Amino acid sequence: VGPAGGVAIPASAKVYDLSGKTVMPGLFDAHGHIDCCYGTSVMPQKHAVRYAALAYGVTTNFDPYANELSSYETGEMTMAGLMVGPRWLTTGHVIYGRSGKPDRVFNRIDSIEDARAITRRKAAIGGQILKSYKLTTRAQKQWLLQAANESGQMIDAEGAGHFYDNVNVLLDGTSTLEHNLPVATYYDDLLQLFKKSNTANTPTLIVTFGELFGENYIYQTQEPWKESKVRNFIPGVNNAYNPIMGPSDAPLYVRGMQTIHQADELYDVGFRSVSRSVKRLDDAGVTINVGSHGQSAGIAIHWEMQLLAEGGMAPMRILRAATINGAKTWGLDHQLGSIEPGKLADLIVLDRDPLVDIKNANSVRYTMVNGRLYDSETMNEIGNRDKPRTKFFWELTDQHGIDWNPAWREVGRGR
Repeated sequence: VGPAGGVAIPASAKVYDLSGKTVMPGLFDAHGHIDCCYGTSVMPQKHAVRYAALAYGVTTNFDPYANELSSYETGEMTMAGLMVGPRWLTTGHVIYGRSGKPDRVFNRIDSIEDARAITRRKAAIGGQILKSYKLTTRAQKQWLLQAANESGQMIDAEGAGHFYDNVNVLLDGTSTLEHNLPVATYYDDLLQLFKKSNTANTPTLIVTFGELFGENYIYQTQEPWKESKVRNFIPGVNNAYNPIMGPSDAPLYVRGMQTIHQADELYDVGFRSVSRSVKRLDDAGVTINVGSHGQSAGIAIHWEMQLLAEGGMAPMRILRAATINGAKTWGLDHQLGSIEPGKLADLIVLDRDPLVDIKNANSVRYTMVNGRLYDSETMNEIGNRDKPRTKFFWELTDQHGIDWNPAWREVGRGR
């Protein structure tokens, strides 16, 4: 990377003509629940959701609620080049303060020593970021913050839709706050507190707290299940937040069938109002990150960017929130988040210009992660070597010569 006259291109280099295309840093999904097989203790070496993330340009993913041991393991395998997927940051299991949770995640913190025991255990298995989630007292949260500060770990927090819990997060010095505050309008006192706290925010408008989720707007106004990458890489999506209480996993078109439709004026006082407040945070200097919540691997980060645009945030500001801001939040901006000499080779190539319309970001042609180049439509590795993608488990069964893709396309067209 550098000026044309100052960079020596090897004669043997493979050259791609990118005339008319846009080259930009890989996307940083700052809140993507795309860990496979939650609660099963199974660690497959091939995760379709991670292929999907790369296909849509996500080269780094932070999962703030994932499997415990296998989540760290897959992250290490990806860094070693043994698995295909985005760079993987994880909290593993959350630090959860209420007993009786179905997945049995519970941490009793009655003293600073209890908190230190948690941070020691997390450090032993590779945990550099801890998720503080629904601890029942402020003292517990402060003990965990103190213990993490002593051990050099970050605390990522979620107020879980409770306004004053979110305010405590800002007051106590937590690194990041997940989700929006559950109010539509952020007044000046809150804006000033947010700015002076230096706490970064990942609003996840796609699952807007306090309002009808922004993802319902996407399903009402678009037909994402028709996209070829969805058909290729996304057999199921997060259906647990379905307002009709469907199964936890379903194809994207089923999730779209079961969404809520409402008048556009109600969206304007709903997620758009929150989106306008997020723009005010960005204008005030608060670090805003783009997070998809993993509602649908890969493609959902583009939905989140569109929801931010609905509140008036300019395309360049959204692209910063989807790239360099996340890298800065997690202390990785010396390696990731922009295309500069000395940084790691994470970049994407778009067919269209996202500065004209943020929807154009969803035109990823090529994805490069750690110097490996992939054709995003097929996820075949190209570039320095040709390595076709092997089949997913659902492609391995004998179809008796029948190609289901044309039939699927006809269904997508409503025929």
